[in-house]
Amino acid sequence: MILVSRVNLEPAYVLHCREFKETSLLIDLFTKNHGRITVVAKGARRPKSPLKVILTPASLFAVSFSGKTELKSLNACELLNHYSLSMPVSYNSIIYVNELLIKATEKEDPHKEIFNQYQLLCEGLSGRTNQVEVEVLLRSFELILLQELGYGIDLSFESISGNKIKPNDKYIFNPSLGFTKVQTESTQSKGIFLGKDILNFSSGNLANEESRQASKKIMRIALDHHLGNKSLNIRKYLSKE
Repeated sequence: MILVSRVNLEPAYVLHCREFKETSLLIDLFTKNHGRITVVAKGARRPKSPLKVILTPASLFAVSFSGKTELKSLNACELLNHYSLSMPVSYNSIIYVNELLIKATEKEDPHKEIFNQYQLLCEGLSGRTNQVEVEVLLRSFELILLQELGYGIDLSFESISGNKIKPNDKYIFNPSLGFTKVQTESTQSKGIFLGKDILNFSSGNLANEESRQASKKIMRIALDHHLGNKSLNIRKYLSKE
């Protein structure tokens, strides 16, 4: 881990923000070149603070920060782009992805491709998207996130035999291994999926409900496995809606 002393005009997104002392904020940032960092924005809650702009939701910033410890000081902040997430499904999706990044990545571990994909996700969610379009965007981001973290999923071939996944066969999914063909009449088990749904997920074709639900279950199994005991709080909130 490299603890930088000073960085200027670094592209960054806010993942989480909380009050700190009387007028300050503690902010988790996802930066392009330095990964996830935590900064203190001193006095940012004061009405005339130039750092108050950091509270603009769903936005890309250019930030300047300094410090030799894990907790940096936010020195300056400029708003570069704001994404309009007027639909609840889009707004909730960003909250979900933000929490996922906090719990899946290590501090000050750069992931430029994940940053680029996050930016594409924001751009996609800011459009007039429906539920299906949002789910396609989320599944794509989740797949690339796991791949960039070293936990990629092969959606085209069986893990042990190396055979191509076939539409009419059934497969069990093990997040440590991948997909293995099984001989069973049931697809109700948490880890058993139809080949056609796996292949649809691989090609980004989530037009039908069965493939959408399968892709969601596959990613939940994979993400939960790699997150370990770091459960996602946003799921509890969404389940109450």
